Amino acid sequence: MHYGGADRKMTNRSPEDSSAENSDPLPSTNAMAVLGLLAVAPMTAYAIAEQTRRALGNVWSSSRRLLLGEPRRLAAKGLAESVAAPAGSRAGQQWRATEHGRATLRRWLDSPVARTEINSELVLRLIFADQGDVDALKRQIGVRRDQLREEIRYCLDILDDYVATGGPFPHRLHITTATSQFIAETKLAEHAFLDWLSEEVARWPDTVTTAPERHRATLLAMRQRVISAMDGP
Repeated sequence: MHYGGADRKMTNRSPEDSSAENSDPLPSTNAMAVLGLLAVAPMTAYAIAEQTRRALGNVWSSSRRLLLGEPRRLAAKGLAESVAAPAGSRAGQQWRATEHGRATLRRWLDSPVARTEINSELVLRLIFADQGDVDALKRQIGVRRDQLREEIRYCLDILDDYVATGGPFPHRLHITTATSQFIAETKLAEHAFLDWLSEEVARWPDTVTTAPERHRATLLAMRQRVISAMDGP
């Protein structure tokens, strides 16, 4: 079953059609994330949901419901298509990328990457901590510590699976190894930051009193670490 007609006969597209496609605006990054999954392998809605948690959850923050609605939107543009699910599957259908979708994915991969964005509600609260009390801040640091421990435990389970089996797509182990390195580094960096923040806030009598000499020394040391890192290989 096909949705839309843009992908019916890719081999019959004229050079003019291909040129027009190359000038079309790319779909949203959410759409490209799901299209990438469907290019790796045909997936049921359940498999898409699992992979958005396992493969995308630590690097791309988006509404799960929004991502799960992408296959039909991709199909309407001829970028994905619905096919019968494997025998024995409880799902009636699965989705896969069309040739048009794969070409669009390649075009996206070749386009300039956006800046990395970081969202941390704890740090957002830290910015406005002087509007509250120090005990509330300490509690929230503890909450985030517990959350991070759970996240790291989940990541370790996935790493164990990669080591033992290669994961759901063993032929992509080079990709999963590289992305796992990024995830591990970010989780460990936040863990180290929380250790530092806990010690720092423990020295605060409240959220409004500063210690200029100590804080300037910390900032100078921080600056030197950044410079050293940037001057490295």
